[in-house]
Amino acid sequence: MDIIESEKTGSDPDLQDRLKDVNITTKTSTHVGWQQEANLGPASAWSKVIPTEDADIASQYQALQYHLFELGYPETVDRTRAPRAAQDAASEKAVVAVLHHAGKTTSICLEGGRQAPGTMYMILSSSWLSKVPSVINRGLYTLYVHKAVTFHAGGTTYIDEFELPRRVTYLVNYFTHAATEGQRNDGKTIEENLDCPMSTSHYLRDVINDRIWSRSVLHSVGITTPETLAFCYKPKHSLVAVPSNAVIHEYDRKTSPDFVAKEVSTFLQELSENKRKMIIIRQSKRTQTGSSDASVFSIEDLSCIVDAVLKMLNELQDSNSVLVEAYIDHLSAGRTEDAKYLWAAPSADVGIRCRAIVCRDFDHTPVCTPLICSMINKKIDIRGEHTVPMSFETAMKTLNIVDKTFIRAFQTSMRAHAEAALQAIMDREIKLSFEERAEPGAQTDLIGIDYVLTECNDKVTAVALNIDTHKYITDAVVRDNFNSFADGRIVEYNRTIDPVGIFMAAGNDISDKDIGVRKVSHMNKFTCGGLDGMSVRPFVRTVLTRSQYFLMSGKTILALGAGGFSKMSIWTFTVKSGINLVMVDSNPEHSVKDLAHAFVCYDISDHKKDRHHAAEIVNLLKQRDIQVDGCLTFWEDAVPLAAMVREILGTRGANVEGALNAKKKSRTQSTLYKKDTSIPHFVMTCQYSSPSFLIREPIDIDAICNKLSYPLMLKLEHGNSAIGVSLVSSAEELRKKHRAITDCLRKEADHPGVGLGHGAEMLVMEYHGGTEHDVDIVIYGNKLVGAFISDNGPTNFPSFTETASTMPSVLPPDRQAQLIVSAFKCCVDVGLSDGVFNVEMKMTARGPKLIEINGRMGGFYLRNWIRRLHGVDLAMCAFMISCDMKPYVPKIQPHEHLMGVMVLASLHSHLVNDNNFRERIQGLKDKGDVLIQMFGDHIEVEVDEHEEPHGHVGVSGTDPDVCRKKLLVLCNELRIECDTYKVSNFVRYFRY
Repeated sequence: MDIIESEKTGSDPDLQDRLKDVNITTKTSTHVGWQQEANLGPASAWSKVIPTEDADIASQYQALQYHLFELGYPETVDRTRAPRAAQDAASEKAVVAVLHHAGKTTSICLEGGRQAPGTMYMILSSSWLSKVPSVINRGLYTLYVHKAVTFHAGGTTYIDEFELPRRVTYLVNYFTHAATEGQRNDGKTIEENLDCPMSTSHYLRDVINDRIWSRSVLHSVGITTPETLAFCYKPKHSLVAVPSNAVIHEYDRKTSPDFVAKEVSTFLQELSENKRKMIIIRQSKRTQTGSSDASVFSIEDLSCIVDAVLKMLNELQDSNSVLVEAYIDHLSAGRTEDAKYLWAAPSADVGIRCRAIVCRDFDHTPVCTPLICSMINKKIDIRGEHTVPMSFETAMKTLNIVDKTFIRAFQTSMRAHAEAALQAIMDREIKLSFEERAEPGAQTDLIGIDYVLTECNDKVTAVALNIDTHKYITDAVVRDNFNSFADGRIVEYNRTIDPVGIFMAAGNDISDKDIGVRKVSHMNKFTCGGLDGMSVRPFVRTVLTRSQYFLMSGKTILALGAGGFSKMSIWTFTVKSGINLVMVDSNPEHSVKDLAHAFVCYDISDHKKDRHHAAEIVNLLKQRDIQVDGCLTFWEDAVPLAAMVREILGTRGANVEGALNAKKKSRTQSTLYKKDTSIPHFVMTCQYSSPSFLIREPIDIDAICNKLSYPLMLKLEHGNSAIGVSLVSSAEELRKKHRAITDCLRKEADHPGVGLGHGAEMLVMEYHGGTEHDVDIVIYGNKLVGAFISDNGPTNFPSFTETASTMPSVLPPDRQAQLIVSAFKCCVDVGLSDGVFNVEMKMTARGPKLIEINGRMGGFYLRNWIRRLHGVDLAMCAFMISCDMKPYVPKIQPHEHLMGVMVLASLHSHLVNDNNFRERIQGLKDKGDVLIQMFGDHIEVEVDEHEEPHGHVGVSGTDPDVCRKKLLVLCNELRIECDTYKVSNFVRYFRY
C-alpha cells in the first residue's frame, strides 16, 4: 500500500521519550470509577512516529472516560491485542472518522453509535490514519483508519486496531485551530485532497468564522447584528451583503493613522446618538477561536480606543480584520418584587446569551435544534462561557417574561432565521467552483450562532454576534448532558413526567392547522431518540447518509426491466447518484438507453423461460466485459428472473425460491400456511395466511367449492395491480367470473406487465373484511432494517383497484406493530432474506391477514411519500442491499400527514387531457398545495374493464382531519369526485 505520510508528524527525541510510556499504555489512578489500561500509541502493524500533537493524548482519553463514566456508560475496552480481522467487518460500510477534541465530539460519536452502531471511529492521534492515492478519483487521496475508539449501541466503546485499515466515508475534523483554541492544526494536512465527504473544510471554516463575512450572511436573512466599524487587511472573501449598520474599510500598511482616528471618531459619534454607552474592540481572525482578545471601552474614551485599534492594526495578518462594534446592552429583568417565580433574576446585572445550533439534515434541510440559553453577569462577562445551560422558555421566565404566546413566537422566529442563515451558506457553497471549494467533498453541515437578547424600541430583540463552525458545539453537548443525565429523575406536581415532552414544549407547539405555516423545522427532527445527542442528531443523520451515498458512487448495478414512464424517475436518480446503470430490457428504443452506462437489449417477456434468460443475460455481460456489483429489478414480472441472475453472479438479494414463492400467490399462502411451529417471541406465521387453491383447469373448481366458504376472492396467480381480481359469492358466479377473465387475459400481450408472461392460471382464497394496508419492508440478512405503513381506503366496488391512501398510518400503535411484525415474518419465511419488498395486508378484528407479497419495491406514489415523510429512499436501499451493504435508515417521526386519491383514465381523461386542468394542477403543485404523480405520459380515453390507475393526487396537512378536508375540496374543485367515484366514501375512515 502506497502510504502518504503527514507533512508534520513530529520527531522530537525528547518528546518521544516523554510520551513513550504514555502512548504505549496509560493507566488511570485508583480513585476514579474506571480501571483501564489503554494502548494509545500508533497501530502496532503500522510504524509511525509519535506526532507532536499527541502530547495531550492521555488527557484526551481520560476526558473521554470521565464523560462515559459520569453519564453511566461502560468504560472503553482495549481490544488492540487482538486486532479486528478483515472478516469481522462488512465488505463495505460507513466509517465516520472523528478527529477528536474533548468536550466537542464525544456527543457526536455517542449519537452515531445509537443511530448506526459501529460506524463512528474516534481518532485521538494522526498516527492512527494514513492516506493513499485514490483509485476512484485521480489526483485525490483515500483516508484509512488503522486504529480508533469505536462506538456501539448503549454507549459501548472499544479501542480497536484493524488488520486491514478501514476506508473513511466521512471526515469530522476537530484537529483545527478553531476547535482546539489554537492548540493543534494537523487536521488541515489530513483533510487535504481527500475523496470522501467532510464537513467544513479548512477553507470553508476560514470563510464562515470570519465575523465580517458571517455577519453579512446574518444580515442577508434579516438577523440583526451590532453596529460595526471594520478595518480589513487584504480581505480574501467577498461579502454576501454589506450590513446596513456596518462601515467597512480595506486597510493596508500605508493607511494613515489620522484616517483611522477620524473614522473611529465618526463611528463613536453615531453610536452616541443611538444612546450606546460602550464598545468592544476585537479581531476577526481567519482562525477564529473565540473572544479572548476582545476589550470593552467606554464610548467616551476616544484616545484609548484609537490607540487600541492602531495597535491591533499593526499586528494584523492577511485576511484578518479589526472590529469596533457596539456593546449590546442585555435585556433587563423585570422588577424582582413582581417576579412570578422565586428563582427569577434578583439583579439587573443579569443578561441572556443564546446559542443556536443549526445542522444540515440528511435531506439538505437546515434544522435548528432547541436554543441554548445562559444567564450571565453582563457587566463582567462578554463571552457568556462556563454558565449553566437552560431552555429559552426558562431564560425568559427568569427575566419575568412569562407570556407563553410571545415566548413561543419569538423562539420560532429565532430558529427560522437561524435556519435561513445556514441555507444562505449552503446556497453559496453550491455555486463554488472546484478550486474555491478546495476539498471536493467539503460542505458546511453544522454551524452555531451566538446571540445577545436586548431591547430595541420597547421590543425584545435578538442580536447575532457571529457564526462559528466548531465552538458552540460544546454548549450543545453540555445542554444535552444536563437533561439526559437527569432523565427519569424529574418530578413535577408530585408525579413523574416525561422530560422530553416538558423540555420541548416551548416554541414547538404550533396550533395552526395548515402545514404550510410551519416555516421552522419540526421537533420530531431532533427529539426522536431521546435527550442524549439531541443537538447533533440531524448532523449525525447527514454524516451517515452522505457516507452511504459515497459508498454507492461508482458502483455498477444491473437492472432487469426498465418499466414504463413512472420508473424513469428511479433511473434518473440512479445516474445522478453516481451509480453506473446497466439496463436489460426488451425494448431497443426505451428512453432509459440514453441514461444507462450500458444497455443490453434482450427479450425477457416470456417468463416461462426465465432460467434460460438468466444464463443468456450473464453470457451477454461476459461478452461485453461488464462486471456488476449488484443486480435487482423494480419490475414485478422480472422478480424471479433477477433472482436467477443473482444466483449465477453470486450477488446479494432474495434467492430464487423466495422470489418464486412471492410471485405465485397460492405458493405464498401455502408456504406460510405450513409455518405452524411455535415461536416463543412471536406468534406462528401461519396465522397470517389464508387457505387458497390454484385453478389450473375449469374442472378444478368443483373440488374447490366444497373446501372454502363464500364469499371468495378470485385472482390471477401471477397478477398485480388488482387486475382480474373479483369477489364471488357462489360456485356459479365463480365459474362465470373465471371463464370471463381467462377468456380476455390469456397472454402477455392481452395486458402487458400484469404477470401474464408467467401464465394465466387463477386462484381462489378466503375473503377477509377489515382495512387494507401496504407495508414497505427493508430487510438485510434476515433482519428488519425499516418498515413503513400506509393505509388504503375501500375500493370502488366491484373493482378492487386502489382508490385512496394516507400516510402515516392512522391505526393504533399496537395495530401498526402487528402489521410490521407480520409483514416481516411473512417475507423472511417465504425466503425473502434481503431486499426491499411491498407487502399488502388486511387488518381484521383478529389481527393481520396477508393479501400478497410483491418481491420488489412498492410502486405508484409510495417511494415519493416515504422519502418525504421518513427521509428514506427505498430505491437507494435496494441498490445498497444488492451491493451487500446494509442501508442506513434515519429514525424520525413524520411531522405531517399525506392523503391522496388515484386518478382513473375511464373517469378523469377529460380532465387530465385538458390544458387548463394541467396548468391549474401544475400551479398547485408548484405552490406545494398538491402532490401529483402521473404513471404514464399520456392517457387513453378508451379503456377496458381491467383498468390500472393513471395517476395520483394528494395533499399534506398536520393531521388526517385536515388532509381529508383539503383533499375533498380539491377533488370537488377539480371534478375528480363524481357519482361513480365517491372520494368522500374512500377517505371517511382515515381518522384516529
